Amino acid sequence: MPEPLVVASVATASAAAAVPARMSLPPKGACWYCDKPLDSVRRFCGKSCATAFDEEAEYTR
Repeated sequence: MPEPLVVASVATASAAAAVPARMSLPPKGACWYCDKPLDSVRRFCGKSCATAFDEEAEYTR
């Protein structure tokens, strides 16, 4: 049986891989996909732009 510490490390690595690349983007005052002006907190103007950004990031890996 693996040690609990090793299992926890694997679980943490899996969770980190599941986080979309968009979460590491800093807010820039505009949508990262369509450049629509935004406040200084949000990264995307809506779910459709966030999803499109994720899909494009998958193809450009």
